[in-house]
Amino acid sequence: MTVPALTPSAAAPLVSVVTPTRGRAELLLSRALGSALVQTLQDIEIIVVVDGPDAATEAALAGVQDPRLRVITLPYPVGGAEARNVGVRAARAKWIALLDDDDEWLPHKLEAQLALAQSTVQATGGRPIVACHWITRTPRGDMPQPPRLPDPQEPLSEYMLARRTPLERTCGLVSTLLFTSRELLLDVPFTPGLPKHQDWDWLLRAAMLPDVGVVFVPEVSAIWYYEEPRPSVSTRLDWRASLRWARQLRARGIITRRAFAGFLNSHIVPAAQSVGDRDAAFTLLPPLLAARPRLFELGLFIANSVLPTEVRRQGRARLDGLLGRVRRSPAQTLPALRAAPPPARQGIRTVALIDPLSGGHHGSYAATLAQELTHRGIAVHLIGPAPFVEEVCRAVPQVVGHVLPLFPGSGPDSGPAYYRLGRLARDRVNLRFLRAALRVADEVEADTAHLLWLDSFVLPLLAALAAGSRRPPTLRGTLHWAYFLREFQGGRLSQSAHRLMLRALGALGVRVMMHSRALTRSVGAGRLDAVSYPTALPQFGPDQREQVRQTVHQRMNIPPGATVLLAFGGTRHDKGSDLALDALALLPPHIHLLVVGPTRAFDADALRERGERLGVLDRVHLRLEHVPDEEVEGFFLASDACLLPYRSNFAGQSGPLLIAAALGLPVLASNVGVLAEMVENYRLGALFPPEDPAALARSVLEFGAAAPAPDTSRFQQDHTPQAFAEAVLRSYRGEVQR
Repeated sequence: MTVPALTPSAAAPLVSVVTPTRGRAELLLSRALGSALVQTLQDIEIIVVVDGPDAATEAALAGVQDPRLRVITLPYPVGGAEARNVGVRAARAKWIALLDDDDEWLPHKLEAQLALAQSTVQATGGRPIVACHWITRTPRGDMPQPPRLPDPQEPLSEYMLARRTPLERTCGLVSTLLFTSRELLLDVPFTPGLPKHQDWDWLLRAAMLPDVGVVFVPEVSAIWYYEEPRPSVSTRLDWRASLRWARQLRARGIITRRAFAGFLNSHIVPAAQSVGDRDAAFTLLPPLLAARPRLFELGLFIANSVLPTEVRRQGRARLDGLLGRVRRSPAQTLPALRAAPPPARQGIRTVALIDPLSGGHHGSYAATLAQELTHRGIAVHLIGPAPFVEEVCRAVPQVVGHVLPLFPGSGPDSGPAYYRLGRLARDRVNLRFLRAALRVADEVEADTAHLLWLDSFVLPLLAALAAGSRRPPTLRGTLHWAYFLREFQGGRLSQSAHRLMLRALGALGVRVMMHSRALTRSVGAGRLDAVSYPTALPQFGPDQREQVRQTVHQRMNIPPGATVLLAFGGTRHDKGSDLALDALALLPPHIHLLVVGPTRAFDADALRERGERLGVLDRVHLRLEHVPDEEVEGFFLASDACLLPYRSNFAGQSGPLLIAAALGLPVLASNVGVLAEMVENYRLGALFPPEDPAALARSVLEFGAAAPAPDTSRFQQDHTPQAFAEAVLRSYRGEVQR
């Protein structure tokens, strides 16, 4: 056995891909390996297990210059099942994805499955098997699969092997779709020596464990090739071996009688007919009758026993056409397949994302949306200042970037001169930018333009449209802040003017998205859509959290036994870091405050001076700078509650609240706007009156007595990048969301 050497210090990847192969070097490189190497999730290893000496395959793999590839050549053939076991034992990652050498993945598959696996573990504590939607590709065309998802409490064997109605297709899940933990694959290995049904055998046995469940990524993520004119495990037609396998599983209670009957009809009887075994029907009828088949199952048994294979295939193809099932030739289908799930493709082909600003959340917000749109096959053009375009294009290489400075030579991306302009001068700059951006969007033939930062650009956008600027047919904007409302200390004139402008935009066909149902109701003008704000899934698993917590405590000099309140996101005046210090002075000495983020209204000296004056400086821990994305989660894990002492003029969504909610960290927040809406809706923690340090301190003490139990699972489901993108697409299509 040959295995490439690994240094002892080599870090374990996030996912190990395991592919057994023998005698199919061309298919291996062009399909399986090629699609694995271009996954958007790059931190992977690809273990190809060559099932016995195979000079052609070994030579082909030797030409692949990618350090993520590991080749294991077995000294003699052991079969696909044991070859997978060898790969699993050699894997270094916690998660394993199975991939047959003649199938292929779409680029987002591993990223999507890893995210769902991690969120499922956090929500249930179980061991998920993550499948995906796929395309079955045959010489006659393509078929989107599965035809349906499992019903609650439906046995997996019936979902995979049985039909509920005469016209329904079965939902067999193959290994190329599956993603699960190495631990589960070691506990339940593939059955060595099993000649066929290796993946079904493993899946059905693993799913019998009480902590194992099958979940589905909703995107089409793989192509399974079937009925190609070449030898493969799936086309071996030893129906007697299949019958023995099914009887064994039935005897062990792994498949139900209905699943057994379905398997006879869908696999064993057609296999016997295909090899011309006319007497097989007499052998197979008694076990079918013993399974108490329904009437249509008896009819299928007769049809499969009598009709030749090609006649049955032609009949299925005609039936698929009558039922509206998608079937195209492979040459036509691949672009459409990579153009993604049908729901996103109702007239939306090209989207221009426009943002005049950079830094902060601007890049990550655009990258999240761009990633989801490209996964759905939508072409994305990005228009904005250079730092913004570069950040998003690095994260999503499929995006086409167009650099357009807001304010040449300065602007928010390159200097403070923009902010020294008067309001009228800034509006003129904003108008020039928007007219140029809409012109670019029109030139690239975008059918939808989305202004990702409508705040302070409402009037310039209205002016650009009134001036007859060239623009795509559909125009959308996202309003992050409702600063103009009187409830957030906006003036009466400002509130009336903005409502009037939003109504005017609505009359011109512009829908505006906001990240709060409460804010859309408060604004109450124009065409408004409530869209959830996307959040990333937790980076660290449950077994890593305590270590991360202790590491941050040591780095920030937080003493053992301290209760830590986190004020994250910078020291802007409306975020109330000064109020947090005032409240700390009213709290017991074991309670400490961790303030993290860039300085704004208060710098480190100002906070230290305030802390010293209040006598709490020894309980204040500061990291007043921009924190890299990979370090952010650690500060939340190091804390016992997320503190949001925001002032009453805070009029938008809170990034720290979203991170805390995704991690299940309790939130103590001012009873203001979106904060109140989120805390109450997801039972995230407690609310206190804004700008009241004494009330804040009481809230902390009450929290210590009875910590809340956040509805983390529901929050994560509502705020996934996928849910965010679907809501945005509904707004693009003009579907009202309140």
